[in-house]
Amino acid sequence: TMAKPRVKFGLAVNASETVNEAVQKSAEAERRGLDYVWVGDASSERYGPTVASAIAANTKRLRIGLGLLSPYLHSPTQISSGFTTLVELFGERFDLCIGVGDRSQLQRAGVIFPVGFDHLKHLMNAKEAISKRFLRNKIRAKIFLGAQGPKILKIARFFDGVLLNHASPDMVKWAINQIEREKKVDLEIGIYAPSYVYSHFKEEVYKHLRIASSVVALGASTHVLEHYGVCERLRVARWKLRSGSAIDSVLKEVPKEVVGMFSIHMPSERLPEYIGELVQLGVNQIVLGYPQNFSKETVRDLAKALIQYRRSAGLVAK
Repeated sequence: TMAKPRVKFGLAVNASETVNEAVQKSAEAERRGLDYVWVGDASSERYGPTVASAIAANTKRLRIGLGLLSPYLHSPTQISSGFTTLVELFGERFDLCIGVGDRSQLQRAGVIFPVGFDHLKHLMNAKEAISKRFLRNKIRAKIFLGAQGPKILKIARFFDGVLLNHASPDMVKWAINQIEREKKVDLEIGIYAPSYVYSHFKEEVYKHLRIASSVVALGASTHVLEHYGVCERLRVARWKLRSGSAIDSVLKEVPKEVVGMFSIHMPSERLPEYIGELVQLGVNQIVLGYPQNFSKETVRDLAKALIQYRRSAGLVAK
C-alpha cells in the first residue's frame, strides 16, 4: 500500500494586521517548523500579493499560499499576473486558492449577484484562464478551491486541491463525501478554519475566535447550516447581518456552541487526537486561521502542540 502523504500545517495571516506584524509572525511560524502561511485578501484592508511578497522576502523555506482570492474581486488576468510576479521575485514557493469569497465582503465591494447566477461556471472559467497563464509562464503551482457547501464541492475534482471551510471531523467527512474523489484520487484535501489552540486560555483571544467563527457560520450555505442543525437558531443573526446591524448586535444572536462547530478550539494537549481524526479521513493540510496568529505567543503555542502531534504519530523522535 502507498504511504499516506505527510500532513502539512499552515498558519493564516490576517489581512487586518500590519504587513510588519504578518512578516514577524510568518518568520516565527517558519522558525517553529510550520509548512505554510496562507495570506488572505480583504479588499478593504490589504492587497494579498503585496503582503505575500514581504513574507517571502523575510523567510526562506516556508511555502506561501495566496488566497482565498475571489475572481469576483480580481480578474483571472490580475490574479495570474500578480502570482507570476511573486514567482519571478522569489521562486516557486507559492500556491493559490480561489473561491467565491465572503458574501458580506463582496457586497461591501459592490459585487451583487443576479438571481440564478452560475457560480460554478464562473469559478471553472477563472480556474481555466489562470491555469493557461501558468502554463504559458512555466509556473508550477497548485490551484486550490476554497469551498464549504455541496454545490461548489461538486467542482473540486477539477482543481489540484480543496481547502474546506469546516472544522468538525463530522462536517469534514460530510464535505469529502460531496467530492467525486474517484475521478481525482490525487486531490489534496485541506481544511481552513478560525482557530485557537492554547496552552493558557486567554479570554481576549477567545472573543476574536467567537467573531471569526460567527462570521463563517453566518456566511455558510443554508444546506450546511441545516446539516449542523443550527439554521433556525441563526435566522435572526443572519437577518440582522443582512440589514446592516452592528456586529456586536449580530453576535448576541449567535449561540455559543456555534463557535465550536465552525472553529478549531481546544487546549494544546487535545490537538494530536484531533489531527489524527482528520488524517484518518484523508486530510493532508490543516490551516489554522485567525486568531491563531494573534501574537507570537499563540503561534508558539500552536508549534508546541504540533511537536506533540508529530511525536505521538512517530514522525519525530520522542
